[in-house]
Amino acid sequence: MAVTVGFEDFPALYRSADGNSIKGQRRHLLVTRFRLGALVTAAAFGVVALRAGGTDVAAVVASVAFGAALVSDVYMLRERPDRQWYAGRAVAESTKTLTWRYMVGGSPLGITDLDEEQAADLLLARFTEIESDVEPILLIPDHGSPEQVTEGMRRVRALPLEQRRELYLRSRIRNQQEWYGTKARWNERRATQWSVLLAVLELLGLTAGVLKAGGLIDIDLPGLVAALAAAGVAWVQTKQHQNLATAYAMAHHELATIGARIRHARTEEEWAGFVAGSEDAISREHTLWRASHS
Repeated sequence: MAVTVGFEDFPALYRSADGNSIKGQRRHLLVTRFRLGALVTAAAFGVVALRAGGTDVAAVVASVAFGAALVSDVYMLRERPDRQWYAGRAVAESTKTLTWRYMVGGSPLGITDLDEEQAADLLLARFTEIESDVEPILLIPDHGSPEQVTEGMRRVRALPLEQRRELYLRSRIRNQQEWYGTKARWNERRATQWSVLLAVLELLGLTAGVLKAGGLIDIDLPGLVAALAAAGVAWVQTKQHQNLATAYAMAHHELATIGARIRHARTEEEWAGFVAGSEDAISREHTLWRASHS
């Protein structure tokens, strides 16, 4: 029966950082959507005349929308969910690559270089270095095991080289490669869709501008379309679809090449170097991701 590694087999540090990063991402994107929606709403009600009795309802709604956008800005500045997202992801990925090196015997945690306890001590020392670089609030623990070196990790490390190699190929390289491929295709589709949508908005803005210049419309429709286009551009910059599609595609193909060479590592020493190179390739993609979001 094939050996498997589940989420609960990873260190508490990884699970905590991963969970907090996901929470930060969700909050950041949710508040960004809310803010952009509020600004578009303010622009929409700013170009119409809507009165009830002696009250300019449109102006009231626009003011409320601007106030909502301001509140979201204050929240972003105070809570910094983007920092929770990025820093949490950095900790999670750094912890994950060290965990895989420990489990399968990758350098500097090779099987022939260190015995189990020496490797565990070095792993924990590296975890401590990672923890010291982030705020404790980003590492709120989950409800799983508090262990940093789990029984599942030790069990994998004790396996023969052939089984560790098969597990690493299936659960690390192929799994990561599939994830990159799926995300590359998804982001490419989104990039195309947003490009088309923004082009349509620009065409509408041009048409509205011509109509207003010709005196055929009285409302500031070009201003509204401009607000919609600006919100779209801001969202595209937040999501970075095209940059991510390119980075994920490159990582996908690089891992395909790495996977094809896995059988060349026949000894523990060769295997330790192979795993180190593979993990470095995965880490490079994450470095590019962080740079695109900084």
